[in-house]
Amino acid sequence: MSSPGLGRLVHEARTRADDDLAHVLEVLRAARALPPGERFLHVRVPPRLLAFSRRDTHRAQFAAAGEVARAVGFEPAVRHVGGAFAPLHEGSLVIDHYGTDHDAARSTLARFEAHSGVLREALVELGLDARVGEVAGEYCPGDHSVNVAGRVKVAGVAQRVSGSAWVVSTVLQVSGAESLRPVTVDVARVLGEHVDPATIGDLAGEGVALSTHEVARHVVVAFCAAALVLPRDVLVTGA
Repeated sequence: MSSPGLGRLVHEARTRADDDLAHVLEVLRAARALPPGERFLHVRVPPRLLAFSRRDTHRAQFAAAGEVARAVGFEPAVRHVGGAFAPLHEGSLVIDHYGTDHDAARSTLARFEAHSGVLREALVELGLDARVGEVAGEYCPGDHSVNVAGRVKVAGVAQRVSGSAWVVSTVLQVSGAESLRPVTVDVARVLGEHVDPATIGDLAGEGVALSTHEVARHVVVAFCAAALVLPRDVLVTGA
């Protein structure tokens, strides 16, 4: 089904958002009024941010962690998907897959599996030993993270449901992981967590010689080929 409604919501919410993450919650709330079966894929390059989770904001050291991130050029922001913080920068891709369904709350696992599976296959096509699963010591740990050879995490996958609307959101690290390691480890330390910097990877470090734009187009083709979205219901920005 074509999704002019979802596409319009994403465009309008982005124009009003205070940061690169704030529009997602607005889209979800508004999408509850749309009919079931709509789909929209938004792939974008974010600004340099340290994306804290809502859970992080309740920690005693949240403000201090934000200052640590800001001091090295990562503006703290709060995202409404995911259970732990994640670094984003110009070498990252954010992949937001939106939809509406009557049973949105009961089909979260199926969406996780479909989303992670498509990402894994897309990376396999790039010559990587891509796998789905958590790497011990990774930041923002999750069962549906995508890693390479069980060594380094290259993509974190999160999801949020709001009534009949949902979004599955991935941060895929294309390049520049070396600039993410220090701030990720330092913020984790302030929050009382442990992150193994050796688990923070990117596609470039695994031998993928593609630009962020090229990877974005590759991801879009994979989602369309898997029938998770129609080609006309895709927006790519900043890549």
